[in-house]
Amino acid sequence: MSVRTPPHVQRLGLRAVRRLVFRPDVPWTKQRRRLRAATIATRPLFNVDVENVTIGGVACERMTPTNYQKSRAIVYVHGGGYCVGSASMGYALCSYLAASLEAPVLGVNYRLAPEHRAPAAVDDVGAVLRSLAGRTVVAFGDSAGAGALASALQRNDHGVRALVLLSPWLDLSVDRSHDADLVARDPLLSPEWLAACAEAYAGDDLANREVSPLLGPWEHMPPTLVIGGSDDILAPDARRLGALGLEQIRVREFPDFWHDFALSVGQLAMADETARLVGTHFATSTGWQPHTLMS
Repeated sequence: MSVRTPPHVQRLGLRAVRRLVFRPDVPWTKQRRRLRAATIATRPLFNVDVENVTIGGVACERMTPTNYQKSRAIVYVHGGGYCVGSASMGYALCSYLAASLEAPVLGVNYRLAPEHRAPAAVDDVGAVLRSLAGRTVVAFGDSAGAGALASALQRNDHGVRALVLLSPWLDLSVDRSHDADLVARDPLLSPEWLAACAEAYAGDDLANREVSPLLGPWEHMPPTLVIGGSDDILAPDARRLGALGLEQIRVREFPDFWHDFALSVGQLAMADETARLVGTHFATSTGWQPHTLMS
């Protein structure tokens, strides 16, 4: 188990990452290199074998625990504004879920913008989901990955039994600069960087529901758990989703936490708690029996 980091120390670290990586004045290729360098020490928290595979024609990372059921699969879609990042960003949470639920995790390394514009990410996620037909599948994504996953599921060509959205970016058409207090509290994301990502991914077509799935249909989505923090510049998206009043959608917002805090399993006690919530949500929807891995 990793050593936990006090929340105020992690906040400082995230502000440093924002200054170094998530900047609209830095070319995308340089942001990607800097993010890889900043996360080079990232490793799975629990014992899983990690291998690069191609699923449905899409590059993925498969994380397989020692004990697993071949009929099960967990799909993970990473964040990064559609322009940076990879499945390795979710190693800690992915490895926890893999070991706890005895299911391989497939991290989708979808094509990135601006080289591959919308709906490339959605197409890639959909291709992976379709390739898993016949298995019991659950899925989760964070930030932009949560948006791409939601858009893929709204196409209704999937068999996903349960869904988790972490700090989801669901409406790219919104100008985030108007809430000055929230902008000041978020240690990682800025309105300027989000706007640059949105333009790189979708140009002027930001209200297209495959780009902004909050504007699309949610009535036929699987049981959905949404987890976010009150100090996340994207928190309004989760709140708006909850305000739809749909029975199968449950939103949990954690006060004083930030964008994607739930990925810091093993470092933050609150992230450990959300990992257990995710595992329980998946287990409830599938009948899987989760193992307790963290006290």
